[in-house]
Amino acid sequence: MFEDKDNAFANYIEEDNAGRAQFLWVSLFYFLMKVSMDDYGARGEGIMRQAVRDLGTERAVRKRQRSDALGLEPNLVSMGKVIDLFGEPRFSFGKQVSEAGPEYKLIQVYTCPNSNIWARLEGKKSGSYLKIGSIYCEEVHHYLYGKYDPAIQVNLCEILTKGDHLCNFRLNMSKANRRPYILPPYEKETWEDYGTDVTASIITVFGLNYYHYGRAIYDNLGESTLRKGLRAFAYCRGERMKELNRRRNRPNDIAGLIKDGDLFLDPREEMKINIVGEDEYDIELLRNILVEVLHTHCADHLTRIYYEEVFPGICDIYNPEIEVSFENILCENGNFRIIMNNRGNEKC
Repeated sequence: MFEDKDNAFANYIEEDNAGRAQFLWVSLFYFLMKVSMDDYGARGEGIMRQAVRDLGTERAVRKRQRSDALGLEPNLVSMGKVIDLFGEPRFSFGKQVSEAGPEYKLIQVYTCPNSNIWARLEGKKSGSYLKIGSIYCEEVHHYLYGKYDPAIQVNLCEILTKGDHLCNFRLNMSKANRRPYILPPYEKETWEDYGTDVTASIITVFGLNYYHYGRAIYDNLGESTLRKGLRAFAYCRGERMKELNRRRNRPNDIAGLIKDGDLFLDPREEMKINIVGEDEYDIELLRNILVEVLHTHCADHLTRIYYEEVFPGICDIYNPEIEVSFENILCENGNFRIIMNNRGNEKC
């Protein structure tokens, strides 16, 4: 991934927590879509496209439920007041704030970190047409906005992932098209306590992404396909963390992986770390947002698959001497524990 040392765009690696969290959900989509398309062609692509629609629908419906609970009139201004994903700092927008009203909203995005992440993963330059990245953009926005209320019309005139110079969204919600739209009352989940924290909101949405993609692949393409995609996702993360350590002249040890890696980014998560000697770390997770998201969606089996593939996969690339094991992944008899030890007692 980092062979061309003179290509600054290709070699860029996020180092702040919000940027690293953004990379997680964007790259997760890439690797799970890629394995679905590579192994199952149009059928796999179609299954993942529906998963993106389902993701957009869940987020939109929960936003509408939240705005209804606040007593807000359903319109585009109200939709913008209930935020489930705070913008990662690298986004740059046009004048949509000054042109937002109850019935019309213009959203213009000139810099999108998602598009740039997908370009790097596809081995393309910024501004290129992106085969996989464009699929997400084609599917999600019609549901993310449109399922807030059936009266909303979503027009995507230009899209960065298709090689355009901006994303140009025009939303209309005419009062003349309003009809009764009755949803169950809002019930707040434990994982919706992100407040205004950018990283926490991104990690929450990462969990929702994984749930919808993971469920779709598991149910339709099989557990082995899901595991294959997650392992590729993990290898990429391991390579990035290893490369950052090379640039910083740091060892690829367990302490650095825990402290400076991308394993634990959400400030809401709580853990106890017991260091056994120099080479073993026993991490007791007192709170884990991904576990919470999947449990409330009745998808504990996806939790087990995720950790069995992703953490060992990261270590296989980061430092093959690090061995990972788990206890009580589904928190049935206490807290979830991750045990890491250095089998060869070597700092690569």
